[in-house]
Amino acid sequence: MSRRHQEEPGAHPDWASDDDKTLRRNQRHLRRESVRSLAELTKGTRFLGYGPPGPAAGVVWLREKRPPLDETTDQLAGTYPFVAGTGLPYFGQYHGVNRLSGSAWGWDGQVAYAQGILSNPAMVIYGVIGSGKSMGAKSILWRGMPFGRKWAVPGDIRGEYVRLCRAAGGEPIVLGPGSPMRFSPLATPARPEGIHEGFWRETIANHRSTTLSSLAKAALQRELSPSEKTALDLALRSAVNDDGDVDRWKQPTLGEVCTWLLDPPRDVLSRELIPNVQRFVDETYDLALTMRLLVRGVFAGVLDVDTDKTIDASRPAVVVDLSRLQLDDASLALVVTCTQAAIELGVQFDPAVWTICYDEVWRYMRFYGLVGRLANRIKVVRDLVGGIPLLIAHRPSDWQTGDPRLDSIAEGMLKDIDVHVVHRQSAIEAQAAGRMLSLTSTVVDMLTGLDQGSAIWRVVDRKGISHHLVVDHVIDANGAEWPIMQTDSALVDDYRQIADAGRQMSTLIDKQRQAPVTVGASS
Repeated sequence: MSRRHQEEPGAHPDWASDDDKTLRRNQRHLRRESVRSLAELTKGTRFLGYGPPGPAAGVVWLREKRPPLDETTDQLAGTYPFVAGTGLPYFGQYHGVNRLSGSAWGWDGQVAYAQGILSNPAMVIYGVIGSGKSMGAKSILWRGMPFGRKWAVPGDIRGEYVRLCRAAGGEPIVLGPGSPMRFSPLATPARPEGIHEGFWRETIANHRSTTLSSLAKAALQRELSPSEKTALDLALRSAVNDDGDVDRWKQPTLGEVCTWLLDPPRDVLSRELIPNVQRFVDETYDLALTMRLLVRGVFAGVLDVDTDKTIDASRPAVVVDLSRLQLDDASLALVVTCTQAAIELGVQFDPAVWTICYDEVWRYMRFYGLVGRLANRIKVVRDLVGGIPLLIAHRPSDWQTGDPRLDSIAEGMLKDIDVHVVHRQSAIEAQAAGRMLSLTSTVVDMLTGLDQGSAIWRVVDRKGISHHLVVDHVIDANGAEWPIMQTDSALVDDYRQIADAGRQMSTLIDKQRQAPVTVGASS
C-alpha cells in the first residue's frame, strides 16, 4: 500500500460504508468544504490548491489581498525611514501639480533661501525643443510679479519675451535694423536717491572697467595681459576725461575707447612712465582690432552711441530684443556681455528682487569672458545685487565644450546651482544628465517619456539631500496667460493644461489660496 494511503485516517463510525473508495471520497469532500469556508472568511482570497500530501495534508496556500498603501510624504518618511523623504513645502507662486502627490506646486527661490531650504536660489531649466521649457520659464517670471518680483532678459535671441514684457508693463529695448533704439554698455544711469556722489562715482568706474575687461576676454577668448589691462584703463580714462574734475566727467563711448587703442597717444604713454612704448603698442595690437569689431560691421551704430539712456529699473520687466541682429555665437556673446553688465548696474540699487533670465545659454558657453562673469554672478547671488540667474538650456551636456578651462568653470556653476528642472530628454542625453546631475536610474528612465510641460525638479537642500519631484506645469488655455506665454503654435493643442480630467482648475486655485504663501509676498 502507498504511503499516502497508509497515512489516511480510519473510517468514522457514523459513515454508512467503510470501504476505501467511499472513505477517500468523503475525505476529499470535507477538505473542499473547509477550503470554501476559509475562503469565505478571508473575503475573496483565491483557492490555489489542496496542500501537500503527508502530515501537512489539508494545508492550503491562499493569496492574501491587502488594500494599497496610501500615505502622505510625512507619514511615508516615518514608515520607511532613510528611504522616503519628507518632500518640500508649497510656497511662492503657483507653477503646477506635483504628479506623485496630486498637490499644487509652487516655487520662489528667494523665499526658499530665506527659509533655509537652499544655499543658492539660482535655477537652470533643461529641455529639448517643444518640451515646454520656455513656457515654464515665462510662468516663473510672470507669476512672480504679484509677489514683488521683477525680471529681465539680457539677450532675447528670438524675440519671444517681447509680448510678455509689454504685458508686464515694460518696454523692450529692440536693437538692429529698422529700430531707432540705441544702447551703450558704458552709459551711466541717474544716481539713485540716497546714494553718495563719491560712492556712485566709484561704482560707475568699477562697472565700466569690468565691462570693458569682460568684453575683451569674450572677444579674445583668453585672459588679458598686463599691457592690455593697462591699455583699457588708459583708454577709458581718456574717454571720460577723468582728471579729477567732477564737472568734466562725461559719458564715454566704445568708439572713443577703440580709437585710443588703435592709435595710443605717445605723450600719454610717456607720462604714464611706460618704458618701451613700441613694445606696448605691439602687445595691444590684437586687443585694438578686436574691440574695433564692436563699432563696425553688424554693430555699427548699435553699441557705439553717445547716450545716457540705459536700463530703466523702475519698470517691472526689461527685455533686450536681439532678434533683428541675426548674430553668430561670438557676436551674441559680446552683445549679451554688454547688456548683462548694464542690467546688473541698473538693478543694483533697486530694493525689489530681480530674476535675470539667460535663454539659449549653450550659445554662450564657449566664450570665456561671459561664462566667467556669469559664474561669478551665481557665486555671489545671495547678495541680490545683480539679480537671481535663471538659465535655460537644451540639455545638461551643453555645459561641456571640450575646453578644460571652460569645462572647469561650468562644473563649478553646476555645483553652485541647487535647482535643476529637467524636461524631456533623448535616451543618450538622459544618461548624460544622470551622470552630470547625479540622478537615480529611476529618474533617468523617466526623462525620455515626459509629456510636454512636465519636468523633474531636482532640488538640493542645505544638508546636501536631493529631492526629486515630477511636476506638471499648468496653464489655463482660456485664460490671459496663454497668448503671452505660448512659444509655438504647435503646442497650443498638445501642451499640458491639467494633469487629468479629475483635477479642475478651480481645485488647483483653491489649493493655492489655502497654501501659506504670505512669506513670498515680502521682498
